[in-house]
Amino acid sequence: MDDSPEAQAQAQAAPRSTWVRFAILGAVQLLLNASVSVTFAAGPAMQRELGLSRIDLILDSAAYGLAFSGLLLLGGRLTDRTGQRRLFTRGTALFAVASLAAALAPSSHTVLAARFLQGCGAALAAPAAMALLRVVFPEGRARAAALARWGLLASLGAAVGIVLSGALVTWLTWRWSFGLLAAAATAVLALAPRSLPAGPAPVRVPVDLLGAVLGTLALSTLGYGLVMVGPHGWAATEVLAPLALGAVLLAVFVAAQQRVRAPLLPLAFLASRRRATALVCALLGPAIGASTAFLLALYFQQVRGYSAFQNALAFIPYSAMLLGVGFLAGRIVARHGVRAVAVGGLAVIAAGLFLIGGVGLRTGSTPCVLAGLVILSAGIGTLMSAAVVGAVSGVPEEQSALAGAVVNTAILAGPTISLALITSAADARTATLLAAGDPAAATGGYAFAFEAACAVFVLAIGLAGYGLAPDRRPVPRERPRTAERQAEHSSTPA
Repeated sequence: MDDSPEAQAQAQAAPRSTWVRFAILGAVQLLLNASVSVTFAAGPAMQRELGLSRIDLILDSAAYGLAFSGLLLLGGRLTDRTGQRRLFTRGTALFAVASLAAALAPSSHTVLAARFLQGCGAALAAPAAMALLRVVFPEGRARAAALARWGLLASLGAAVGIVLSGALVTWLTWRWSFGLLAAAATAVLALAPRSLPAGPAPVRVPVDLLGAVLGTLALSTLGYGLVMVGPHGWAATEVLAPLALGAVLLAVFVAAQQRVRAPLLPLAFLASRRRATALVCALLGPAIGASTAFLLALYFQQVRGYSAFQNALAFIPYSAMLLGVGFLAGRIVARHGVRAVAVGGLAVIAAGLFLIGGVGLRTGSTPCVLAGLVILSAGIGTLMSAAVVGAVSGVPEEQSALAGAVVNTAILAGPTISLALITSAADARTATLLAAGDPAAATGGYAFAFEAACAVFVLAIGLAGYGLAPDRRPVPRERPRTAERQAEHSSTPA
């Protein structure tokens, strides 16, 4: 064994270089998720300058998420075929170019096209980033800590997008929100080739083009139908037609995946009850984070008269709490296990939602709303840390890109679904209160939406407690543990 000073210096530098690589990968994950919420604060300014209608603004916001979520499974397969670092840099480069195009866009059509291309770049970079994360961190405590922190980046990125875009819209212009994304992605591109490993050699796996087309069309059509709920309502043809078509396409996609030799999404990947439950938890965290940001932005600016910058300031404690949880996430999950942390996170989220809606909005107390927002962020942080660890636990290395694609699909699907459900609940309650002559109908609608979300998370506590429990069926002694049982055993401290 080499005890020279040079060897000792290399041994000490190795962990530092490993976390530098995590910072590079995590920066891109943060940027990709910040781009989801960047138009929350910038939207009104974009609407004024470009003459956007309400539906135009909704489509500009949704185009990114639809392309991102629709193409993720294809991005996971292309990662195996092209190489992890190569596809990561290509996806990040496309995201940077599209962000710059959005910053310079002269019209609404250009913004729409740029946002769609942003989503395409994100769909290539995100699964490759998670695959590289598993290369950078070998199996063990370091990987568990990295995955726990990785789970926070989606919600943290959305919060950062709100804060930065609110500040930039106030001091400069909405275009700088996209320009900053382009600049940060370019900086990552300068560091990636020298800092990141290449990953395993590309494998000439067949690409399921039919599955890619069906999966992309199904997810995008369903997402479009949910996006249209806001301006049209659930009973409108603009909503029912794409939802019905998307459901048919999704059924055809599932049937087709069972008949091809190299499916885009092997259905056996979702067969594990624990993995499926963890993916639902990964959906719920960003779902309630995005819905809360959207509803509180409306409440603060329309009811309380806040500016975009004041709205952004309200989310600084939220972001700070997510960062604080990030430093402790790995230890919390390692000490208490995925099930306990996820259930605890869901309970904290429910408490935060009740404090926001049932106490803060009902009484008009802004301090209670802000305190509930901080509690909510703590719950989201712990839930997402456990969810990502649970979703990828026991996944073979050759399926790491697939795991990244599926986890990111769940993360992105959450906000689209929740925004349609929670805004329709708020609108319906507001309409009822207006008909009854309530002068605080808007606030009552927002409070009802948060209380309904609280009830959903209370139910989710029991479902997660069951779904994330280890499989307790007796196993004959002469048979080895399954991979899933081994993963559960290794994640539980002695």
